[in-house]
Amino acid sequence: MDNPSDKKDKNSNDKPMDRRRFFVVAGNSAVGLVGAGCLGVTYDFLSPKVLLESPSRFRIGTVETIQPNSMAYDAEHRVFVFRDTQGYFYAISANCTHLGCTANWKAEGVPGHEEGVIACPCHGSIFSKKGDVIQGPAQRALDRFRMHLEDNKLFVDTDETVSEEEMILKV
Repeated sequence: MDNPSDKKDKNSNDKPMDRRRFFVVAGNSAVGLVGAGCLGVTYDFLSPKVLLESPSRFRIGTVETIQPNSMAYDAEHRVFVFRDTQGYFYAISANCTHLGCTANWKAEGVPGHEEGVIACPCHGSIFSKKGDVIQGPAQRALDRFRMHLEDNKLFVDTDETVSEEEMILKV
């Protein structure tokens, strides 16, 4: 007659793991991890890669928001918008033409240009309020963008670079 305690010992999983069983479990685990990694890489490969860029034409504000003889800066689009004393508007890129650093507005100016300058903090280029190079290493002026007025709202179009004569928006 079979002893119940003998059945328990034969079917029990409480036995210490032998070498063969250890390698089977380790191998199956490794195959599972590699399979999961392959699924992740495949999903990443098949998912669309979309670069969300800010629109090239954007609203900067209304005519009243920018007072005469002042400047507004749009950090998202890296654009300076100036309004001169006559009330005309113009937009200039804040990207330095030397290596693309973001330039800053310095209202105190520099000797010979006390009305304010645009200065690159990285490499020392200095530009006038109109974007012309005052001091290098930048070799060309800052990009100037076309501005539009629609329903008393000011728009800047960074796809359209213009000359100094064409950049003025007379309101």
